[in-house]
Amino acid sequence: MPAASPQPWTDAWCQKHHRWLLLAVTLLLYLPGTGTIPLMDRDEPRFAHATVEMMQRSSWAIPYFNEEYRFDKPPLTYWWMAAHYQLFGVNEMAARLHSVFSVYLIALVLAAFGTRMAGARAGLLAAFSWVTTLQVLVHGRLCVADMPMVLFVTISSWALYEILTPEEVSADRLQRWRWVLWVSLGLGFLAKGPIAWFVPALTVVLWRYAFQRGGALPWKRLGLWPGVLITLLITAAWGVPALMATHGDYWRSGIGEHVVKRGTDVFNGRRFIPGLYLGTAFLSLFPWIGLLVPMWKSLRKNWNPRYAFLAAWFLAPQVIFFFYATQLPHYPMPGFPAFSLLLALFLMGPDRPKDPPALLTVLCLVLGGGGLAIWKLAPGSGADPDLIPVLTNGGLLLGALALVSWMGMQVGLKGRAPATALVALVAVLIFSSRVLHVADELRITNPAINIANVMQGLGDTPTPEASRQKRIGCVFAEPSLVFYAGYPWSFAGKQSSAEKMFAQAKSGSTLVLLDREWTLSDWFKQPFSKEPQPTARDQTAENDALIARHPEAGVKTVRGLDLARSSWVEIRVLVRETSK
Repeated sequence: MPAASPQPWTDAWCQKHHRWLLLAVTLLLYLPGTGTIPLMDRDEPRFAHATVEMMQRSSWAIPYFNEEYRFDKPPLTYWWMAAHYQLFGVNEMAARLHSVFSVYLIALVLAAFGTRMAGARAGLLAAFSWVTTLQVLVHGRLCVADMPMVLFVTISSWALYEILTPEEVSADRLQRWRWVLWVSLGLGFLAKGPIAWFVPALTVVLWRYAFQRGGALPWKRLGLWPGVLITLLITAAWGVPALMATHGDYWRSGIGEHVVKRGTDVFNGRRFIPGLYLGTAFLSLFPWIGLLVPMWKSLRKNWNPRYAFLAAWFLAPQVIFFFYATQLPHYPMPGFPAFSLLLALFLMGPDRPKDPPALLTVLCLVLGGGGLAIWKLAPGSGADPDLIPVLTNGGLLLGALALVSWMGMQVGLKGRAPATALVALVAVLIFSSRVLHVADELRITNPAINIANVMQGLGDTPTPEASRQKRIGCVFAEPSLVFYAGYPWSFAGKQSSAEKMFAQAKSGSTLVLLDREWTLSDWFKQPFSKEPQPTARDQTAENDALIARHPEAGVKTVRGLDLARSSWVEIRVLVRETSK
């Protein structure tokens, strides 16, 4: 008789199949729409085109964007993106693949780390919760440096655990983990700077002096001085040539402005709220944050050094950014892998709930209700007709995410293995299909893509001479123009300055003028207001006069959703045709 097929979810089954299972889930969740969604915020096009300019210049130590230095981040992310550009061409998918790969690699690390802690089932559960966490779903498909940094923080944190927690460890194993620790710290700095050092360092401090008092840690196991030298050598191999070539500007701008100054200056006029990230976690860690209350009770009851280490790791970014003025919801993300491990250990224990806790139900109702409200209110909001499909599909995406999250947790907590797998598959397919709908609508309404198409249609052709001449943007100064048009740009805040540059430019020059702008928040006030909501900006009359002074230029109007500002814009594009 043939041997019975192995039962799913046993440790042996999970150990054998977790790599392919996690790969399938990651590809199904993160690839759909990733090559269609236009570059969204302002950092994405800067990273994407800085890599293009790095390749064009063969300047692998110093990135440039729009023909100027870009000191915002170290170069590892650009190098990784350049490899994908070589393989797949310059496009959104290739620009974002490093983040997708990082999500998968972090999942593999968590699977192995969780296996070491509590078996292969716990490892698979930790990895699955990671790839299905909302902030990871968002940032795992963005062309930025965060996911590579989180990858190396995760590896270095695991290395610290393996070095410091066992009562005894062989010399060979200790040496291997030392190399893993110090090399990953060096690569983490090359990914996103000193945050890759701060999180593991503060993790150890919190673990030793706040959460696990009593008893000395075996500090000598770290091999501190040779290890620090290894990390510094990896960092210096890039940093010294970059500092010498820029006469120290890379340090002054990269650290002084992009690390220190960002910590003291509020972002986009937002109100500074200390400890904001403790609140944003309820959205960033959705849906798994819904299990927080029973998980915390269980951890307190069964507190041990393992839980203390993971808690310290999770809270380290929260402490680092507690008073950081630039408040962006993804900043605490280096601690999210620790949350996934804590969650897996809790769900593998005797205190796991049998039904979705009240907090999870409330969060699903809030998110689903918000999505349905957007879907319902969008048609009557007074928004541009081309924007309404974006809003309605976005609302349906949020509603679907809330519904499948609650259903999946309902089935999974009851321990129904085949039903859990089926519901998880349906949830992944529903989410991916809704992302595809949103991606198509976002691309259709993207102003930078439409401007690039209009430029070519009006005669701005890509000749060698034209490629060296900067185009001009007035008020509408989005970096995505550089990526999609493929030209350098000069951005002017005043119409008079923009017109002067346009008048002095040679044939083939382009001038982009922002006519009107509406914020999405104003539109959603419309159904509750008796008065029509005014535009946030209206420069139509001034632009009409400028256009009349340049009858030789072709003119066309573009409308679209400016994702970087969450606003709808009307833009006119003037092109002086390239001389034949």
